[in-house]
Amino acid sequence: MSFKSSRPVPDTEAYQFIKDSISGDCLYTKDLPETFCKEYLEWIKNSKLNNLLNLDKYKSLQYVHGTSQSFDFFYLTNHKKRFRIFKGDFMYHKIMWRSGYDWEYIEDGSIEKNDAVIFSLPFSDYGDIHPSTNKILDQCDNLGVPVFVDCAYLIMAREINFDFDRDCIEGISFSLSKGFYGAEHLRIGMRLTRKFIDDPVEVFNDFQMINWIGPDVGLKLINNFKFDYIQDKYHEKQKEICKELDIYPSKCAIFGITDEEHKEFGQYNRGTDWRRVCISSLLGDMVDIHSKS
Repeated sequence: MSFKSSRPVPDTEAYQFIKDSISGDCLYTKDLPETFCKEYLEWIKNSKLNNLLNLDKYKSLQYVHGTSQSFDFFYLTNHKKRFRIFKGDFMYHKIMWRSGYDWEYIEDGSIEKNDAVIFSLPFSDYGDIHPSTNKILDQCDNLGVPVFVDCAYLIMAREINFDFDRDCIEGISFSLSKGFYGAEHLRIGMRLTRKFIDDPVEVFNDFQMINWIGPDVGLKLINNFKFDYIQDKYHEKQKEICKELDIYPSKCAIFGITDEEHKEFGQYNRGTDWRRVCISSLLGDMVDIHSKS
């Protein structure tokens, strides 16, 4: 069994709900993406297990086809800058930057004026806030360095306390992909920005160049499941599985973490002192379709 990929929990209730919710009746529903984004933001703010402050500072909401679409246009907007990420963060960034972008790990040099920073919250390597987050944000505030925050993992997290009221944070993205089994194939996401940004994301939204099924199913999901659904349902089982594997439960429900002393999970090192072990296939109440041979 592989514990590498961060997949959503194979949860029967959510999966069946998504299957039953897909319909073409939504294709000409007026203002569907806008309605979804407004309700999605309120849904996020209603988390009982996380304390997310000042999201209302971000007045511009746009539908995106997963968080990766919002990253692509952050790259495009800042293509003349040097991109910076923490070691162990989402591999997608490094893969995309191979095509000619300048980049460097945050740990390998100081933040400079011509940089642009992306980080995940909670941090994708171990499911908690990266300990250097506020230090780096202070530097970015002082230097006017643009920052983008990837919140894809928040939907399955607990005890994440964060104030988004930072001048340097230009955008934030959220996704339903990690929270609901099946939603990862519908690309349901949202980007928040402090002000209007004249970029292709706005064009996609203004001209309705959007997969209409995504916001329709997304709206149905947030009206039927709480933001904390995965944590509420699987937190205790996560602790049991982590105990059996002799690893530590992360603040993200699908992860257990361990250090370099645990040789069994050495292959899951992502460039830091930790080994992230994805236990979603053990958590769920159905067989993960992607794990079938």
